Amino acid sequence: MKYQVKILLFSAFAILVGCFTACKDDELGPSFFDTNDYPLDRSLYSFPLDTFVKVNFLEPYNLKFIYRMEDIGSDHNKNLTPAKYDKCVELAVLSKYLWYSVYEQLGGDLFLKYNSPRIIHVIGSKNYNPTQGTETLGVAEGGLKITLYNTNNLDVRDIDVMNEYFFKTMHHEFGHILDQTHIRPTSFNLLSRSQYDASTWMETPDSLAAGRGFVSPYASSEPGEDWVEVLANYVTRDTISWQRLLETAKYEWEEIDMEFSDYNKRARGADLDTVGYFRTSENGQGKCYRRVCARNSNDNVELDANGNVQWLHKSGIYGDQIIQQKIELVAGWLKDNWGISLYGLRKEVQKRQYATNPDGSFKFRGGMLVNNLTSPTVTNPSITVIDSLVNVVNAYKSLQK
Repeated sequence: MKYQVKILLFSAFAILVGCFTACKDDELGPSFFDTNDYPLDRSLYSFPLDTFVKVNFLEPYNLKFIYRMEDIGSDHNKNLTPAKYDKCVELAVLSKYLWYSVYEQLGGDLFLKYNSPRIIHVIGSKNYNPTQGTETLGVAEGGLKITLYNTNNLDVRDIDVMNEYFFKTMHHEFGHILDQTHIRPTSFNLLSRSQYDASTWMETPDSLAAGRGFVSPYASSEPGEDWVEVLANYVTRDTISWQRLLETAKYEWEEIDMEFSDYNKRARGADLDTVGYFRTSENGQGKCYRRVCARNSNDNVELDANGNVQWLHKSGIYGDQIIQQKIELVAGWLKDNWGISLYGLRKEVQKRQYATNPDGSFKFRGGMLVNNLTSPTVTNPSITVIDSLVNVVNAYKSLQK
């Protein structure tokens, strides 16, 4: 039996209404932390990273980047392990490069001072939820703290996986914090109001979710998660992946109980668009996921007079149009409240993740976008972008005893 892990991003928010008031209209109060400037221990192996996070996170944003796992801030019901030092270095510099620097560039100096979380807690291991068959990628607590898991498996060579576990998660959880400051438009909650299902989203394939107007299955769990999933996916997904999502969302999809032998028989010589794809569920039952089209009583495709497949939208839902409407609402919310362009945010993140040509277009190799993080830097072709970022941390070694 194949164990399929689904993704879960959890947000624990305060219930009191007073916790949702906009903080940017208030005067900045005392620091959340003890602000005495205690000297760092130069004899420690970790002194370079300690210095980097102090200079780049604590001092400008009043943010503690905690990479030594703290038991008091961890889930005591899970078997979690600390993160490796070298992986913490990579996560710290990438958090600055792909998250903080981008928002600071588009939102100005004060944006992150007001809206940044106050703690980022880094965990080395994954966080599984065995009873649900899900995996928690991150947790945002009360607009103050974000916890990230699976740091020991951070691999800058695989941007898709890196985004899934870290940077899409960061934008997702940060979106929750911003949503507490300026609540999303009520019109957003109405776009998919009859489609949300908090109990079965983890059983929903990507294609069915897209056809219903969701950028991910988790987005279909409830409006708040839908909102931040739109933000996070739009910002981090590359152009190819995003266009595939919208293409999938143009159709309505259905789930059919079917034996593999029957599916295989239909697939031979058939139009794959009408056959879809096959999966075996955890209980061993076969299911076919396919685009909805006109079929006769024998479940065979009925073509129109011109010999074309007749695609149907029985539910009246056009997923691609709904996703586009959601994007526009998120873009307007960011622009109206913080003067930040969602499209500019996406563009900046994308060009930091993927290599570009001198004219600004993205580089392709073998039909795939070229990873910028593992590409040579413009100023020094002998080192990669990720190496140049890590070297900023290593430079502090010269100050060690």
